[in-house]
Amino acid sequence: MSMTRGAVVVALLTLLATACGSSAPTPSPGVPSASRSSSTSLTTPTPTESPTGGARPELPVSSNATFNLLPVPQPTHFVSQITCSGSIGVSDPVAIVQLHAAVAYTGKYVLRDYANPLNPRTACQLPGPSTMLAVGLQLIDARHLVIPFDLATYAVVDLPEVRYHWFRLPVAPSTLPMFIAVGPHLDQVLWLRPDQANGGTDQVHVTTSGGDRVVASLPNPHEGRCGSPDDSALGAYTHSGARLFVLDQPIPNLNSLMVVEGETPVLSLLPPTATAGWPRGGQPEMAVWSPTSETLYYRQAGDVWRWTPGAGPRRFLRGVNWLNPTIAPDGRHLAYAVLRPDGVLHDVYLIDLAQGASPRLIGNGPRTLPVFLTSTDLWFKTESAGICGPGGNQPLIYDITDGSELPSIIDDVIAAWPATSSNY
Repeated sequence: MSMTRGAVVVALLTLLATACGSSAPTPSPGVPSASRSSSTSLTTPTPTESPTGGARPELPVSSNATFNLLPVPQPTHFVSQITCSGSIGVSDPVAIVQLHAAVAYTGKYVLRDYANPLNPRTACQLPGPSTMLAVGLQLIDARHLVIPFDLATYAVVDLPEVRYHWFRLPVAPSTLPMFIAVGPHLDQVLWLRPDQANGGTDQVHVTTSGGDRVVASLPNPHEGRCGSPDDSALGAYTHSGARLFVLDQPIPNLNSLMVVEGETPVLSLLPPTATAGWPRGGQPEMAVWSPTSETLYYRQAGDVWRWTPGAGPRRFLRGVNWLNPTIAPDGRHLAYAVLRPDGVLHDVYLIDLAQGASPRLIGNGPRTLPVFLTSTDLWFKTESAGICGPGGNQPLIYDITDGSELPSIIDDVIAAWPATSSNY
């Protein structure tokens, strides 16, 4: 089973901060696993996503903003490895990917611009993968990304000009901070400060021009862990910047999911106790924002839930333990993977959110790791059973307009915007 990028992030952070300790428990037989028969909607999704037409939605962009929080000088010996050519539109769909021509696991990443979906182009060359890039490389929008230098030092990079704005998270004497995200208007930094005193917590910090504030404290014994395929992004802002979520993942039965508006938590899914935690399989996981509304989707206790500011949390899909959910840039379609009953291979399902349709199986065989690149192009990989587990893993582009599949030159997707995913 392939480890998600979110799992790599959590694993690297915890390995660098503490020794690798307890492993993730296996799924409980008492929690229904998702399959073809269980991937059905028992609640009709309200068509809150938009638009249904072909026009690209208006998106908040930070092209006129300048990032200046927690400033520090450029690190000594840093050498820029980013080069860009041509312009990048502020609302162009973009993705950070590794192309097939690159050397596997070591070749450079590139920023692909999908303003013309029929003729995408490479707008920027980026450094190749490394421990730090696996932890911290992020897209803020089409013209801004975050790169890491170490576990506390990062830069917001303006594209295509390649201007660096360096910042450093406050470092405690005995603990390292965990970077989560920069706000879409370049006016906030979301991060965690581990606190091992008093049973252990993670303090959720939001830093703005007005200072730093702690908006929540989440239980975390900091015993160390190695990550699992059920790990995903530690948090993200909505595209409007009005809200954020934090998904703390110390060990699965102590996961916490919180939505914060301003300084106020408006959704708090915390372990029932800080020691025993959630019943097995009952923890929140795999959260993803809609790119066009203030709607959060996440899985908990074998179901998928949808949270909105007005309605709060409501069950969206019953009996679906989804993995790697992703939502198209226009907010209309949602795709996700589920583990087959064989416990080895995966299927991918697609939902038309605007029509309130039930999930439908897509792909000609086992598929995994879906990510929307544009509102019509869904990237995923094939799977086949082998002696050592899943194999094959040929990248494909699925066209949701006609159901066709074509080979893709993309071997790995690191991030995409304005599409959203639980992976980043």
